Amino acid sequence: MNNTIIFDLPSNVSNTFWDAQSSYVRLNFTNGDGAAVNFEGGGFPTCIKRIEMLLGGQTLCSIDSYNVLYQMNFDLDTAAQFRNNAGKRLFGASGTAVGEQVAAAGVRQVCFPLALTPLVQAQRMWPLIGREPLRIRMELDTAPRGLIGAATNAEITIDEVALVMYQLELGNDVMSQVVSNSGGMMRIAMPAYQHHQATLAAGASSVAATLGFSMSSLNRVLVAQRLQAVTAANITIGNRSQCNLTQANLKVGGVQYPQIPVKDRRDNGAEVLAEALVSQRALIAYGHDSSIEIGAGFVANEPTGADNDNTGHFLIDLDLESQFSSGIVAGLNCIGQVVQFESSYDAGVTAAHVLDIFGEYTIMAQLDLNSLTWAIAV
Repeated sequence: MNNTIIFDLPSNVSNTFWDAQSSYVRLNFTNGDGAAVNFEGGGFPTCIKRIEMLLGGQTLCSIDSYNVLYQMNFDLDTAAQFRNNAGKRLFGASGTAVGEQVAAAGVRQVCFPLALTPLVQAQRMWPLIGREPLRIRMELDTAPRGLIGAATNAEITIDEVALVMYQLELGNDVMSQVVSNSGGMMRIAMPAYQHHQATLAAGASSVAATLGFSMSSLNRVLVAQRLQAVTAANITIGNRSQCNLTQANLKVGGVQYPQIPVKDRRDNGAEVLAEALVSQRALIAYGHDSSIEIGAGFVANEPTGADNDNTGHFLIDLDLESQFSSGIVAGLNCIGQVVQFESSYDAGVTAAHVLDIFGEYTIMAQLDLNSLTWAIAV
């Protein structure tokens, strides 16, 4: 734990494309501690602190606190049935906030996709014909933060790591048609994330955080409120507090989004969750699967994370793509503007919390088919 895994994808491969959605990371997880450890409810991916994708000398994405973002989306978009079945077998997930246990001296093989990364979310084949290779860096978190138990970083061993890749090779005639139809330039638009962390001090009843986001299409903002203190035996990444939130909003260039602040008027989270489902395009999808009510539920105030019954799953998700439903993607252009997240609370929190604030935005990767070089626009 607390080390880095690096994958270097091939480049200059004729007529070949990588299917990121069908590919996955495979590794062995060995517990060298004298006592058992547990994954958190989202399984092994909650051990990954950061994922970076580098294209030559350019950064395609750098998702800090990836495990926090992953656990938020995992709670919001997965059912207990998946968590207890496929998720459990693949990467140690669970229908509770406490994931699968790995016994002392036990070895667990895990396989997981690179969820939330641009190439997976774009649902497009990635061309491996360019001159510049794609490098994927996965930074592992510390054992006390990413796991539940008393193991140290050195007592957890990650080995036999592989990226299992599925590739598509086109025939020369088909590839010629692709090049002809693209006008000499392949363009792939895909979502990525930036991260900002703020502090809600003990006793504080409001936050006004300047985020530093600067992109041409800011699509949505997600916020997690978590205890600042880390206790090795407790749930750290997936334990999110409601903190007696009364209202929250975003300001871009002094303009408030949404125009009416999102309010939690009766501490039951209905309006906050409604806005999150709007952002997920799932407000009227009554078959939408979610597991935000496991453990202490969505609106647990300041849960300790000591066990499943004391773990909360609150989150804020503000949608900024106002025309999405009509088929027009219209994220906010915030280049050169001050972006702030504002929130207020009914009473000061008893313990300090960190606010993990994620901005989802659209990036454009362009491959020049003449020079076979990449350019990235944000």
